[in-house]
Amino acid sequence: MRILVCGVGTLGGNLVEHLVRREGDGLQLRVLDFDKVEQRNLSNQPYFSHQVGKPKVTSLAENVFRIRGQRLETHGKTLTSGNARRWLEGCDLVLDCFDNHQARLALQTACRQSHVPCLHLGLASDYGEVVWDEHYRVPPDVNRDPCSDPLSRSLALLTVALFESVWRDYRETGERRNLCFTAGDLAVSSPVL
Repeated sequence: MRILVCGVGTLGGNLVEHLVRREGDGLQLRVLDFDKVEQRNLSNQPYFSHQVGKPKVTSLAENVFRIRGQRLETHGKTLTSGNARRWLEGCDLVLDCFDNHQARLALQTACRQSHVPCLHLGLASDYGEVVWDEHYRVPPDVNRDPCSDPLSRSLALLTVALFESVWRDYRETGERRNLCFTAGDLAVSSPVL
């Protein structure tokens, strides 16, 4: 299966690391992100101090190779409404881990036009979700970066755990479940769609 992961920050970077550890060579992973590793990313993203200043996709590929000897297809580019469909070519599934409205909307539109299944993963300061595209509404941008929260890595890993459950069901039965959690009460449920 060929999977495109869009955005490899706190959520996407930890998700890719999980997929590589869990699935190994069973997946062909293509990662897309224009950003570079910053010092502030080291507390919640799967990067190291010697990678500060390097592209996130290159750094993640280096880490993945060290974990399993697996190679990632990397693209240090920005996804826009003009180029989004190009990134989907040959993909069986898209995992949206972007953190902004414009990129999520462009990706959603391209997935719908190209009929490529898309699973959206998202974080807020006390909320995480894993939602299939047919039930997804692109949220507006917020003034605060949820990944700057001290608990963001923990919340990202909890979201990755929800993804694992949704992913397993999809692969085994074709069922497309949607899950979310709220951190305040640690409740896991189906999101209100």
